[in-house]
Amino acid sequence: MNLGIRVPALGLCAALLAVSCGTESAAPATSLPPQTSDAPVATSLPPPESSSPVETSDPVDTEPPATTPPETTPPTTPLPSFSEPSQRLFDQAVLHEVDIEISDESVALLDPPTDDRVPVRLTVDGTTADDAGLRLKQGWGQSQPFDKKPGFSIETDEFVDDLTLFDVDRFTLGNATWDHSFVNEPLVYSVYEAAGIPAPRTALARVTVNGETFGIYVMRETYKDRMLAQHFADPTGNLYELAGLPEDPNMGLELRTNKDEGDTSDLAAVFEVVETASDEEYRAAIEELVDVDQLMTYWAIEALVGHHDGYAYDLGVPGLFPDAVHPPNIPLSIPNNYYMYHDPTSDRFVFLPHGPDIALGMGAWSTYEVGPWAPVLLEPKEAAIIASRLWDDPTFRDDFAERVGWVLDEVWDAPALIAQADRLAELIRADGLTGSREFVTMAEFEQSLADRKDFVTRRAEEVRAQLAAWESGDGAGEEP
Repeated sequence: MNLGIRVPALGLCAALLAVSCGTESAAPATSLPPQTSDAPVATSLPPPESSSPVETSDPVDTEPPATTPPETTPPTTPLPSFSEPSQRLFDQAVLHEVDIEISDESVALLDPPTDDRVPVRLTVDGTTADDAGLRLKQGWGQSQPFDKKPGFSIETDEFVDDLTLFDVDRFTLGNATWDHSFVNEPLVYSVYEAAGIPAPRTALARVTVNGETFGIYVMRETYKDRMLAQHFADPTGNLYELAGLPEDPNMGLELRTNKDEGDTSDLAAVFEVVETASDEEYRAAIEELVDVDQLMTYWAIEALVGHHDGYAYDLGVPGLFPDAVHPPNIPLSIPNNYYMYHDPTSDRFVFLPHGPDIALGMGAWSTYEVGPWAPVLLEPKEAAIIASRLWDDPTFRDDFAERVGWVLDEVWDAPALIAQADRLAELIRADGLTGSREFVTMAEFEQSLADRKDFVTRRAEEVRAQLAAWESGDGAGEEP
């Protein structure tokens, strides 16, 4: 098989790319300490007086193991180093206030969507950054015209060098087109975080544009140099993202950092092994270039949370997406929302999660027809070729089943996830979804939230049954 890997990607209709815990809170963003109003541009912020530590994720209590753990405990990355101001920006205990001031001329430049950013005056929780860069989010679903409820991509330093807001220079405002509960990304990323896998921080925000309240958004930090530095001892490695849908999906990986150098030999080496190594040699050879142990944990979480819009996990449910919902000319079983980072410290690639807004039991996007019985021990997407070749090894399949059990026993904490969802829900209920651009009613929100909580509540028992069936040789389990 000739994979013909080339980087950068062949661009193919980027607009069709699939979508992309604190204490109890009663008040929206006003509970944040006010910032100095006479300093319009914030590049750094002093710690607020008498502030309490910000808890951004729920602690994960372990349960007595119900499955045999892997012989080697999955390694975890060092604890991230977050600045106090950035913790405040992603505090999930409050509904943050984001105000965007944009000229009519800049609005005209945003439609149709473009990769070019326009200058805006951005204020978050009372702190302002002038001349921040903004563009409309692209991707299937997130891409909405400006006269609806568009998603936004923010880079504060687009026009002013080193400009940050709350010590953050890049984040997105997701419009929750598919996830009517608004909690998928916060919950799923917290699972990755608990497993020691770098993941974006998230929070909810009320977004106002030129005085008009658009509605509730999911605010998420963006992978790039500054975020990588929080998670890796050496943040200077190559970061890749799937950026297109060419005939061979693996060709869609595009370099996101170190673009000036443009050296993609690290990725080429991976796919050289994928293409040429024999079945007997493959696992050992790919482990020299890719942290396979980390990939196993990453993939196990994809399967556990049902993130079928990610790298490897494939629901494999025939007829799940009718043509009325999913365009028939776009393949379903492709790697999509994920990043690969070449860590210079280990000289190996690791996988980073992205865009799990279609997860936790969601089928045809905003529906709940898949149910929480989605199998976890499935052959991966064929085009996820790194994982696909690993799956061909029966020993790896058994190792992967053990890893799913380890994640379930040591990471998955249903009560904590339910509590996190409930705290976020209270912020939304206090808002009432009254924004002028909202396309989600309170009834739709409540139903979607109930579905997500149902999935979380039932998932452990169902996956344990699947693991027991696998161990006994009866397969991955069936719909209950």
